[in-house]
Amino acid sequence: MLCKKKIKFIFVILLLYSCSNNNFQGYVYDYDTEKPLKNVCIKIDDNITHTDSLGHFSLRVKSNSAFTIFLKRDRYAVKKVFRKPDSLGKFSRRNLKNNIIYLYTKESDFSNKGR
Repeated sequence: MLCKKKIKFIFVILLLYSCSNNNFQGYVYDYDTEKPLKNVCIKIDDNITHTDSLGHFSLRVKSNSAFTIFLKRDRYAVKKVFRKPDSLGKFSRRNLKNNIIYLYTKESDFSNKGR
């Protein structure tokens, strides 16, 4: 009897944990070349990861909380992207198209457009 209660308790805890967290994933590309960037440091809250050779990253976030993504790589401008969940507590793709983020260097066409 005690064993069944423990199993139910563990199941409920795991279910609640899985409902309150999501994997937020995306890709980071160079603005000028449109090629994926490897080894970009991605920080969300206290979680840190790096992009792989395809520019892909994935971090666990709370599904019902807003957060800021910090992106950093040598020779590129540091970028901050604010994300908030939609009414369902999910992160819709309309806020950040296909979760693609572009970084640019100081020599980039993007940073020179206003000059």
